[in-house]
Amino acid sequence: MVFGWGKKKSQKQESDIAPQKKQILLSDVPNVANEIRSIRTKTIIAEVKTFRNKINSSCETILHIAIDLERDTLKIDDIDIHLKRLVERGKKEVISAIKRESIVQLPEINSYEDVKIFNVASNRMLKKIGDALGRQSRVIHIFAKKYAGKLKGDLKVMTDRNDEITGIITNHSELETKIEHIFETMNKIEQSKKLITDLGKQQKLAKKTIDDLVTTIELDEKEIKNIKNSSEYAKFLEINENLDSLSSEKNKIKNEIELQFTKISRPLNKYVYVSSLDKPQKKLLVNLIENPYDVLIDSNKQDIVQILESTRRGIQSGSVSVKDADKSLLQINETLSLIPGLIEKISVFNRSKSDIESKLLGFNNEQLIQKESALNMHQYDKSTLESKIRSTEKELTDTIEFIPKSIKSVESVLNQISAVQYTIRSE
Repeated sequence: MVFGWGKKKSQKQESDIAPQKKQILLSDVPNVANEIRSIRTKTIIAEVKTFRNKINSSCETILHIAIDLERDTLKIDDIDIHLKRLVERGKKEVISAIKRESIVQLPEINSYEDVKIFNVASNRMLKKIGDALGRQSRVIHIFAKKYAGKLKGDLKVMTDRNDEITGIITNHSELETKIEHIFETMNKIEQSKKLITDLGKQQKLAKKTIDDLVTTIELDEKEIKNIKNSSEYAKFLEINENLDSLSSEKNKIKNEIELQFTKISRPLNKYVYVSSLDKPQKKLLVNLIENPYDVLIDSNKQDIVQILESTRRGIQSGSVSVKDADKSLLQINETLSLIPGLIEKISVFNRSKSDIESKLLGFNNEQLIQKESALNMHQYDKSTLESKIRSTEKELTDTIEFIPKSIKSVESVLNQISAVQYTIRSE
C-alpha cells in the first residue's frame, strides 16, 4: 500500500508505538464501531479523490502520447506494403482506444459508493486500453519503440493506483463484515439480556404457582382423608367387601352347576345333532352345554326340563348313542331333580347381589371421585411446572454464560479494526 489507512507500517514503527488502551461500556460499542466506519470511509473518499486526480492526469498524459503517435509517420514508407498496412492498422487501433477511453469522464468521489463505481469504471478503461496495446504489442514495440516505453510506464502507474483502490475496497468490505458481526453479536447480547429477564419472571411465576399448588394439594388430601374417615365411607367399604365376597359364592354355585352338567355333556352334545327342537330351544341347548350357569333362570326352566327329558327319551330309544345308557339316564334324572334347586340358588344369589348393589347406589361417591381427580390433576401440574423450572434454569445458565463470551467476541473484533485496544465493561 502507498497511501491512507491501508498503508502497512514498518515493523520498527509498530514496535516503537504502543497501542492506546481504553475501557468502554458495552453500550458505547455501537458508537465506537460507527465512528471507526465513518473515519475509514472519509479517509477512503479523500484518498481515492487524490487517486482520481492522478489517474485523470495520467489519462491526459497517455492521450498526448497517443496524439504524438498519431502525428508520427514512424518512417514506414519504405517497408513492405502489406506490413505497412498492418502497422498503420495497429497504430490506428491503439490511438483510437486511448482517445476513446482517456476522455471518459470518471465519476466524482463524494461517497463510498462513488469509490466502487469509480473502481469499476477505471478498471474497464484500463482493460480496454491494455487489450488494444496487447493486441498490437509487436507493432508498437518494433515500429513505435519510443512510445511503447512511455505508454507502458504510464499504464503501469495507473494500474498500480487502481489496484490500490481495489485493495482498499477489499479491506473496507472486510471492515464492514467485522462491524456487521459486532452489531449482530450486540443484538444477540441484548436479546439474551431480555431473555434472562423473561426467564426470571417465568421462574418466579412458576415457583409461586407451585407454592399455590402445594397448598391446594394439601387441601385436596385433607378433604379426601375426611371423606375416607367418615362413617358413610366406612359403610361404603363394608358394602363393597360384601359385594366382593359374593364373587366366591358365585364361583361356588357356578362350579357346582358346571360339574353337574359335565356329567351329561356327552348325551347333550349327541342330542344337538338328532334333536327336532325349534331354533330358540336349540340355541338354549347349545348355551346349556357351553355355559349352563347363565341360562339357568326361571323363565328357561320349562324348556330346560323339556330338553333334558327329550335327551332321556333319545337315549332310551337309541337315537342318542352313549357308551353307558343306564349311567347317562341316571345322571339326567339326577340333573332334572336338581334343576329347581339350582335355579333357586342362582335366583337367591342374584337377589342378594341386587340388594347390595342397591345399597351402593345410596352412597354418593361422586365427591370422592372428583376430589381424587382434582388431586391427580394438581399433582400433575406441579410435576410439569417443576420440570419446566429445571429446563428454564438450564436455559438461564446457558444464556448468562453466553453474554460474557459474546462481549469478549465483540471486544476481539473491535480491536481488530481499531488502533485503540478497547476493554469492554458490561453495565
